[in-house]
Amino acid sequence: MHSRQRFRFLLASSLLAVLAACGGGSDGGGQAFFFPPPTGGAGGGAGGSTDTAQQAAAFATDYGSGLAALNSYAGLTNTAFLDNFDDTFLDAGYAKPQVRDALTQEAAALLLFSMELSSFPSVKLSAVTITGCNAANVCTLTATLTNSDVDTTAVTFTTQLSYVGGKFRLLGNQKQA
Repeated sequence: MHSRQRFRFLLASSLLAVLAACGGGSDGGGQAFFFPPPTGGAGGGAGGSTDTAQQAAAFATDYGSGLAALNSYAGLTNTAFLDNFDDTFLDAGYAKPQVRDALTQEAAALLLFSMELSSFPSVKLSAVTITGCNAANVCTLTATLTNSDVDTTAVTFTTQLSYVGGKFRLLGNQKQA
C-alpha cells in the first residue's frame, strides 16, 4: 500500500510541477501579461499593473527556483517553497498540508536511501503568462515545463492562481480528484 501511495504522490507531484511558472524565454527572463489585472486581493495588494508585473515575476522566480531544486534534499525541505501554494490549494485531491507532508516524506526517503536518487526530475519553467484575473482575484496561469534529464520534453499547461495580499500563489484546480 505504501508503494501505491508513493506512486500517487509522485504522479500528483509531477502534475504540480506541470502547474508551475517561471520566467519567459529560454534564458529564464521573466515576463507576465495581465488582462485584466488583478484588483489587489484581500488584505492589500498591488497599486497598479507595474506592481502586479513585479509580483508575477517574483512568483515565477520563486516557484521556478523551488521546482528546479526539488531533486535535492535542500529543495525538498525549503519551507519558502510552500509559500507559493495558497492555503486553499487543492489539485487532484491534494491540499497544501498533503503537499507539505509528501515533500517531508520524500526528503526523509532521500536521506534514508540515497542523496542522489530523488524522485523529482530536473525541470525548467518558461513562457509564463498570467491572464483572465476575475473579481475574486483568481487568474489563469499558462506556462511551459521542460525536463531535459535524458531527452528534452516540454509541456505547456494551464492552472489557476490566486492573487491575495499582493502575492500570486498556486490555487490548483480546486477538485478532489
